[in-house]
Amino acid sequence: MKKILVPISFSSTSKNSMKKAYSMARKFEATLSLLHCYPFQEYNREYQFEGEDYDKGIRRMLIDFYNECIENDGTHKYNLLTFSGSVSDVIAKISSQYDLLILSRKIGYEGVKNNYFSDKIFYISTKALSPLLILPVSEKEHQFKLAKNAWHIQRHEMEKETIDSQIKQFGIDPSIILTKSLTQKNFASRFWENIVKFTKIHDDDLLKVISKSFDEEQIDLLILVNRKKGLFSIFLKDEAFQIISQFDIPILILQNTSSR
Repeated sequence: MKKILVPISFSSTSKNSMKKAYSMARKFEATLSLLHCYPFQEYNREYQFEGEDYDKGIRRMLIDFYNECIENDGTHKYNLLTFSGSVSDVIAKISSQYDLLILSRKIGYEGVKNNYFSDKIFYISTKALSPLLILPVSEKEHQFKLAKNAWHIQRHEMEKETIDSQIKQFGIDPSIILTKSLTQKNFASRFWENIVKFTKIHDDDLLKVISKSFDEEQIDLLILVNRKKGLFSIFLKDEAFQIISQFDIPILILQNTSSR
């Protein structure tokens, strides 16, 4: 893994992405690229730079943001990318050049139906052409090689080929991956059994049961495969994924671009 891309909006979630991406770039000796996108129309732009070109002002902000997050470490190579347009459209155009795209999301599950993915993360997830890692906002450092239990939520048998061919670059041990599906009949996990059950009977009382049963699990990574954009978009809005995505679990989305 040689090239990592991280979108920056200067938010607290961006700071989480920046720190995690930097740590990973150091471990893999990868080049880190910071991406910021802004509106075409000047009147819609968030920042003002008196007497300075907007793009130059944003680049200066990116440098300051990097130094703030990384505590002025000038030893690691990084690039600045600035574009006008939506971040999801830009990522659709450039992400194939990268080995990993890193985002962050806020989490929170209290046994109720919450918002799970922001529109921004949803559209990036469906448009990205590189592997995508979505991390919860937390102080925990993420290392693929430390994962001891990963779940693959399988929707098609051919997804295993994609996983087998791509996970080696991240240092993930294939033996830790357990396959789950919405059609399975036998369950070793009460947590997953309750999620599948909820999608069938839609009993809101099950949501609190799901929350409690999560405490019995150790899930270090959730793996998804994006085979076809339309079907994957539907899956991301499915009840099962909406529920599981709210927990403190990093999500790795692999791309099968040959079928898209």
